[in-house]
Amino acid sequence: MPASLRLSWRVVALSTVLALGAAVGTYALLADDDELAPTSIELTREGDVPTADEATFTTFDGEEVALSSLRGTPTVVNFFASTCTPCITEMPAFEEVHQDLGAEVAFLGLAVTDRADEAQALVDRTGVTYRTAQDRDGSVIKIMGGAVLPTTVLLDADGAVVATHNGELDADELRALLADELGIPA
Repeated sequence: MPASLRLSWRVVALSTVLALGAAVGTYALLADDDELAPTSIELTREGDVPTADEATFTTFDGEEVALSSLRGTPTVVNFFASTCTPCITEMPAFEEVHQDLGAEVAFLGLAVTDRADEAQALVDRTGVTYRTAQDRDGSVIKIMGGAVLPTTVLLDADGAVVATHNGELDADELRALLADELGIPA
């Protein structure tokens, strides 16, 4: 092999270390205990992991809001991050469905382990008008059964998780999910 096509051992070693670090970091972020998989807002406490009733999210103004406060109206909870391309792609579609449904379904966007200023800038850029906040430590997405970003969770009016979708959704797919899981024609 010509010398010009060879990579130095330092480049190979650094690439290997970076890849291993990324793999370990991804595993640590996404690792979830099976017994914590959500079935409703009344999940039981497991160790130091809060139940859905105890879980809170944080507004961009720093206010702590109980997840249980979402009860009363069927709710779409969409987990996103400013660095997630599929999240950015789907946010305008969620806004479209939100506008079409009005107050019939509540929408909440939660930025997972994202900087508040970057998450807020994304919300502004995508034109999202529904309520947005932060899942600072990723605990809410874990409680709700999310594994990747974006994740969308549907809650019925009693706060029970009726569906969890990992991955990007377009407006038609979101409408179909709402119709299938909550009986809401969109």
